[in-house]
Amino acid sequence: MDIQAEIKWIHQEIDKVKDPTFIEKMKHLLQSINNPSKTTTAEYNVDIEKALESIQNGDFYSEDEAKAISKKWGRK
Repeated sequence: MDIQAEIKWIHQEIDKVKDPTFIEKMKHLLQSINNPSKTTTAEYNVDIEKALESIQNGDFYSEDEAKAISKKWGRK
């Protein structure tokens, strides 16, 4: 597949997403890719601390749950 076809597919899949947490994480991923020099060590450490806090609060998916979710992302 060429890059334009891949981008089109990604757009279509993102349009189907209804989970605000996923959208927020995707936003942060794209921001970090598009602006890598703007992420400071302090910001990175804050992100790590937030992630650890989420884990401690039980805000995560088990391996089985993650696999079930990822199967829904597959190509149709």
